[in-house]
Amino acid sequence: MSEDVLGEIRKTFDELAKALQKTAEEVVKTASSTVRKITVEQGVTIKEQGEDAVVEIDMPGLEPGDISIYISRDGDYIRAEGARGERKYTRKLYLPFKIEPSSAKAAYKNGVLTITARRVKPQEIPIKVE
Repeated sequence: MSEDVLGEIRKTFDELAKALQKTAEEVVKTASSTVRKITVEQGVTIKEQGEDAVVEIDMPGLEPGDISIYISRDGDYIRAEGARGERKYTRKLYLPFKIEPSSAKAAYKNGVLTITARRVKPQEIPIKVE
């Protein structure tokens, strides 16, 4: 084989290797984001009830005043913190859907923090085809 042919083969393999690396990086990035959003840790339940989302977090040994809850402005995650003596909890949950932060209500009973909020429905925007 001539040097020109070998050079072209090397160039083609290098381009293929770069394309495969880029594809693998995108797959990992997308999968990590998806897993992060749907993976729920032990002691946490996320469910849909009609138009609402209900999040239950096990946080035994606290009082309602020991707990702070934060919801991201765009409603894609909830962070709950609680502390009393040696008991400390921090949970940051990425939701598989968005919620309306201003609609959120929380209750604490029998060691379980329950957060209820209205789910945000995805909005479709029509696009004119020319």
